[in-house]
Amino acid sequence: VGAGAKAATPGIVGAGAALATALLPVAALTSGIAALTGIITIMAKQDAAAASLRTLGVNADELVPKLKTVSEELGHQFNQTELTVAAYDVASAGFTDAADAAMVLKASALAAKAGMADLATTGDAVTTVLNAWKMSASDAEMVADKMQQTVADGKTKINEYAANIGKVATVASLVGVPLEEVNAAIALTTASGVKAEVAFTGMKTALLRLTGEAGGK
Repeated sequence: VGAGAKAATPGIVGAGAALATALLPVAALTSGIAALTGIITIMAKQDAAAASLRTLGVNADELVPKLKTVSEELGHQFNQTELTVAAYDVASAGFTDAADAAMVLKASALAAKAGMADLATTGDAVTTVLNAWKMSASDAEMVADKMQQTVADGKTKINEYAANIGKVATVASLVGVPLEEVNAAIALTTASGVKAEVAFTGMKTALLRLTGEAGGK
């Protein structure tokens, strides 16, 4: 029996090799179909995002090529489609000019990349700060840099800062407290062990008191 099995082995191996060779075109075709499906899906998502931007009055034909350049400058950390999708929220915040939107998205992407954060979250934070303190799109990179510096000086993360800055931005600008002082207070507070969410909530409460009678005094 052993001798018979040994004699049959080369034939079995040969049959297996022949089968594998025969299946190679099928495997290649399957891989090709999967790749093509992926490309079509990305293109559809890109077109849908561009169409959504047009509803906000954005010149998508001008913006999309700019976002391709931004993606290349970022080492393709975020691809063109991801940036185009994120551009909708940036445009919704009032930055409908193609050049302005590209600047805001680049700054937001840099912050997200540095802090391993979500692009949508950092983009929302940057536009919130720009609008609250009435800054322009050209200030976006500075805002993102200060965001990262606050994280470095304190004990928090980009996502935590970005998710909470909206709590204090509007009221802080209303009472004349500059962004630098807000960031400094958050850095000091979180460095002492206070959680970011608690620090921002406490600051909002304190700033709101300044808008009332006590603040007037």
